[in-house]
Amino acid sequence: MTSILKVDTLQKANGSAPTISDLGLNTTGNVLDVYQHTSITQSGANATSNYNSTGLFLTITPKSTSSKFLLTFNGAVHNNTANGYVVANISLNPTSSTNVNTVVTGGTLLTTQAYGMAHVVINVANYRVMLSGSILHAPNTTSPVTYNVVFKRESAGNAYWAVTNGLTSLTAMEIGG
Repeated sequence: MTSILKVDTLQKANGSAPTISDLGLNTTGNVLDVYQHTSITQSGANATSNYNSTGLFLTITPKSTSSKFLLTFNGAVHNNTANGYVVANISLNPTSSTNVNTVVTGGTLLTTQAYGMAHVVINVANYRVMLSGSILHAPNTTSPVTYNVVFKRESAGNAYWAVTNGLTSLTAMEIGG
């Protein structure tokens, strides 16, 4: 005999819905939720020292302090100068706005490599390519966290994200720990 438990009909004594841990279910390694933000707004960067927001961000409240997030991003990028890099990263909890074209301040880059989580350089001007990156992050909190995809140019030219307003995305899969 198969038994089906309808979680949406259960209530705790205080009237709230039970959490997965309240039900005694093991969530280690399971995908608990999937979040996504997409955009088609082009943005540009002409400085090498500052990251600009792509406008792609997610603010998520982890279900547990042991949750991990598999973060992936992608977008069409362009640099208008030969040998000009486009560098992308994810900023955790920036203090600045996450609006497109905002110079990002505060927060922590998820990778501290000189060329971010992903980068591209081609020896011809005006190239257009897809750039993507992924990382597994453990925020170790149940307070809201914000992930913001950021980019900058490196060495020369002007860098662009979501070239010709192409579809870009940031996806986060919350994995039970």
